[in-house]
Amino acid sequence: MNHSFASPPEPVDCLKCRHFQVTWETDHPRGCRAMGFKTALWPWQEVLRSSGESCLRFESKIPPKKEGKSAEKGQNVAPSGRFSRVI
Repeated sequence: MNHSFASPPEPVDCLKCRHFQVTWETDHPRGCRAMGFKTALWPWQEVLRSSGESCLRFESKIPPKKEGKSAEKGQNVAPSGRFSRVI
């Protein structure tokens, strides 16, 4: 008999997701705005528990870096977030 078992889905870091929310409810302190629920678990755990699949609504809060754009114009981003001219 040949059994093929799928590996469990990878956990999603809800703290890095733009849909994650912290609620004021002590019984349900975490939530997902995209799916519209609040839970005592991490939202990815609730999704896995109820559907058996990994979260498909994850969207990173941090936009991807656009490399080379500031270097092309001769500008660098200073630690304060302001632009400084490279001489």
